Amino acid sequence: MLVGCAKPERHYVFIENFYGEEAKYVIDDLAQYYSSYQNKKSIYQPFTTELNSLEEIRKKTMAECRKDWTGYRILGFSNLDDGCIDLSPGKVLSNEQLAKREQYRAALKRETQKVADMKAANEKKINEKNREEKITKLDLKYADQCKKFKKGSPEFESCLFEREKLAIQEQNKLATMPPSERFAYTCEKTYGFRKGTDNFKECVFKIMTTEYEMQNQLNQRRIAELERKVVSNQTNTAYQNEMLEIERMKAKAMQDQVNFARNKDISDTLLGISQNLLATPNRPTPNAPQIFNCQTRKLGGFDQIQCF
Repeated sequence: MLVGCAKPERHYVFIENFYGEEAKYVIDDLAQYYSSYQNKKSIYQPFTTELNSLEEIRKKTMAECRKDWTGYRILGFSNLDDGCIDLSPGKVLSNEQLAKREQYRAALKRETQKVADMKAANEKKINEKNREEKITKLDLKYADQCKKFKKGSPEFESCLFEREKLAIQEQNKLATMPPSERFAYTCEKTYGFRKGTDNFKECVFKIMTTEYEMQNQLNQRRIAELERKVVSNQTNTAYQNEMLEIERMKAKAMQDQVNFARNKDISDTLLGISQNLLATPNRPTPNAPQIFNCQTRKLGGFDQIQCF
């Protein structure tokens, strides 16, 4: 013998307010204007297991929809309770309902385009303002390099942006270089000092020293900040993380100092080699004629020349 349970069949009612439902699918640009009803209930879908009560539930649901939407006004449309429509099988919308829905859809489309145009115009205005501000800043940096063009002309502005592009490329190139190569490159290409000269050496040393001192100051400030945090959290075991970072920062500071000394030695050595190659030798050339001091002396009846 088979025993089983059969669930009672459900009978659904489907009522929709097309004003609210259509509003859910407009573009996001309209959300700020339609926030008052965008999340408002627009679908009513109760169910019953009693087929005989289906029509009564349908009437109650339609009345609920009409009540919820009475008093709302959207895009010049009022009496939004008439947007409540019965979409159950076999139901057909009236010509009046169909016409009203199409009018509302057209109004939404126009409003959507209007807001999109306003947004595009606003973005264009912002972009133009940002461009003007950027050109002003670039003018301060690269005006001398673009002076062959008339200021304010398209060619002048293109030149400014091109100079900025080249500067960014230069920065990216420097970022990938080892420190010693970066210092030398900057002194030669940016400041125009020839390798092997005293000015070149002084430039390399100043850049290297400045970079080291700046990094050292950052390290010291970070260590001090962490130590203050540890002192204020001694009763909390979480301070152990700060202690570990302090040790890492101190180790890094020591490594930076070692790197600084190593780079300085390399710089001095390379400079010394360059200067030796460029300097004029002080020793005589092997085949050069030698110069002697000579004197004439009387010896008997003859003149004797002695050179030494």
